Amino acid sequence: MHEPFPRLLTLAIGVILVVSDVGCQRKDYREDADNDAYGVISERGRDPRWKLDDFSIEIDPRSRFYDRYDPDHPPMPRDDPSSQRYMHSVDGMEGWASWLRNGVRDEIENPAWREALAEYVEVAEDGSVRLDVDSALRLVYLHSPFHQQQLETLFLSALDVTRERFRFETQFFGGYGAHYSHTDVDSRLVVGSETGANPAFGARRLFAYGGELIAGFANSFVFELTSDDPAFSPTNFSASLVNFALVQPLLRGAGKDVTLERLTLAERNLLGNVRSYAQFRQGFYTQVVIGEIGVDGPQRAGPRVNVNVFRGDNFVGGFLGLLLQLQRIRNTEDNLDLQLRTLAQLEANLEAGLIDLVQVDQFRQSVEFERANLLIDRNQLANSLDSYKTGTLGLAPDLPVDLDDGPIRKFQLVSREASAIQDEIAALQANVGDLPPDPSGDVITPVFEKVRAVIERMALHFELVRQDLEVMDGVAEDREVVMTETEVAEFRSDRAKLQERLARVVELFDEQRDRAQEIEGQIQAGEREVAVRGMVNLLSRLLRVVQGSILVQARARLEAITVESIELSSGDAFRIALTNRLDFMNARSALVDSWRSIQVTADRLRSRLDLTANGELRTSGDKAGDFKSPHHSVQLGVELDSPFSRLVERNDYRESLINYQRSRRAFIQSRDSLHLGLRSLLRSIEQLRMTLEIQRRAVVIAIRRVDLTRAELYSPVRPPEPGQRPAQFGPTAAINLLSALSSLRDTQNSFLSVWLNYYAARLRLYRELGIMKLDPDGRWAETTISASDLLQEAEERTAAESTLPPAIPKTWIDSAEEEAESTNETASEGDE
Repeated sequence: MHEPFPRLLTLAIGVILVVSDVGCQRKDYREDADNDAYGVISERGRDPRWKLDDFSIEIDPRSRFYDRYDPDHPPMPRDDPSSQRYMHSVDGMEGWASWLRNGVRDEIENPAWREALAEYVEVAEDGSVRLDVDSALRLVYLHSPFHQQQLETLFLSALDVTRERFRFETQFFGGYGAHYSHTDVDSRLVVGSETGANPAFGARRLFAYGGELIAGFANSFVFELTSDDPAFSPTNFSASLVNFALVQPLLRGAGKDVTLERLTLAERNLLGNVRSYAQFRQGFYTQVVIGEIGVDGPQRAGPRVNVNVFRGDNFVGGFLGLLLQLQRIRNTEDNLDLQLRTLAQLEANLEAGLIDLVQVDQFRQSVEFERANLLIDRNQLANSLDSYKTGTLGLAPDLPVDLDDGPIRKFQLVSREASAIQDEIAALQANVGDLPPDPSGDVITPVFEKVRAVIERMALHFELVRQDLEVMDGVAEDREVVMTETEVAEFRSDRAKLQERLARVVELFDEQRDRAQEIEGQIQAGEREVAVRGMVNLLSRLLRVVQGSILVQARARLEAITVESIELSSGDAFRIALTNRLDFMNARSALVDSWRSIQVTADRLRSRLDLTANGELRTSGDKAGDFKSPHHSVQLGVELDSPFSRLVERNDYRESLINYQRSRRAFIQSRDSLHLGLRSLLRSIEQLRMTLEIQRRAVVIAIRRVDLTRAELYSPVRPPEPGQRPAQFGPTAAINLLSALSSLRDTQNSFLSVWLNYYAARLRLYRELGIMKLDPDGRWAETTISASDLLQEAEERTAAESTLPPAIPKTWIDSAEEEAESTNETASEGDE
């Protein structure tokens, strides 16, 4: 019999396709997930100790990693040509034709990020970024993939919470279907479900005590289309079904301790990750500034019992490490400039027969060696800067940056102005030496004008030296607090001598200024040859005067450098850390999670005894809504699963006991490690403070050595006898000066290194104590450590925050042992 195509089936399929594609789109689902996740994060980010303001995982449009395309329909990145052909054809089969419907993108990073830099950091005309701690923080929070990863890990933990909460919500579901069947006897179209297995509408609910209820409504419409019966005419009929099923565990799987465990763990993990992110920001600051993070960030699996503890090693990286390298380069440059000026003098003495060639060559060799070292240091700084830009800040390595040397400017013991004056005097000495014996006024006057300009600059330089002495006196009281009486007396005597030495230098300068006026009169009177000789002596004396002022300035700046003394015992530091460290709060939480797992795994040892109930109500006849009482059924039952074999569960339970004891020991060891680390760190801080004073004295000695050894080259030599060669400087004069210059450079580098290490150790101490306060932009709100205030805050906290979790209840162990014995007996009977 000819069978017409079932038009009703075609219509039903079309309706199903349309309905299936209607509803929430990708964007709606993404935004719903974001709203739920941000909501649960906000619930936990209200405590001021780990407060989160405006948390978001959305990347700033100014970031290098911002994606300007639709996140739900991103274009395809440029593919590898050899790999892409498998998207179009694989194993002889044509691939999906719509892979490129969202387009293809050529760029991977945000092409506009460089143009946006000027909106939040200082950018010079040449495009270089002014880099200091503040600008580095602004850059790192916008561009660092590492920071973005921490945000996303915290967000994923929030998604875990929303997933677990959803399990306890009433979940609605449903759908409809159409089925066409054809046999030799007839053809029919069924719309809906004849059995109720796929309800048109249903609901599921999980309860806190472990019970689960499922209820549904189903109906169907059957259309008889064809039949072998000649008298057949198309017919249809309908039916509906309402049913429910309830399972309530009474032993295994029953109770809130088991049913709520996954949700409880997800909620606690989210809280732990909120605190971990707050602590991560502290470590993130130290990573930017000193190159060490020292803390763990959020973990998807939740906090750990083991705590990351700093061991007290001294090193400086990050932004301060770059400044350390920069200052070392400057010290080398200053040393090289001084060697070059001295070399010019030695070469002049060599021509006069006052020094031998060996000593001059030694100086020449040292100059070349210093130049080579300078090239190496500059190359290392460039490499370190590129690594900092890419590894820490998340920037491109070719972005030009200009380091702000503000934090180390005070370690420039000799001002750039003083060095420039020395260089100008040396250049003028060469100019005067090139003048003819009787120069004209047009030749000598411009040279003398330059000499007078140098004298004016020197007068301004002396004002700066006076200011440096005032700064030194201003910090004297703070420095004397940690000195002994003998050291205080010596320090005051040294300060008085510096004032006296500056007075002598200024007096000599005034004499040379008067001498310059005499030379000016000689030039105007036409005594130009006498004026030239006078200018030679004047420049030599001016050089000695400025060098004398430099020694005063260097000593004053050196004595003005201070560090904040920290008075804190290791015991007090330990108590403060236990109260304030967020990771120790998380560690206690993780230990309790391990403790709670004992109860959860012990539940699996129990017999399974479930109370079940189900029922259904059907319609009567051919009416989809005619529910008659005779057409219903209700069933009640009890299902028992005796523990004939619980070996796997028994082993899991025993493992949970061992894991808890391991976690408890690890927690105790973490506390010991923290105490050990704090003791070591405090010792290191005190050692660095004392070492700083030692290095300060070493620099003073090095300055004095340079002054004395250089004075040997200026001291007059005995006039030669008639017909004899001029007397020479000592055979080791040049070597002594080289040694003194190298010692000055090395002690300056060591002094700066110790000071930066002290600053870094102090920064670590704040982080290790958990008392580092950051503003919303991630900057450290630096304060002085007050042990009494911090201890008082610790005492005001509840004692429960610093105690171990309770012991395992004896009833748990007794119950588990009974279950284990029952399991062993059953297993033995089975073997027999």
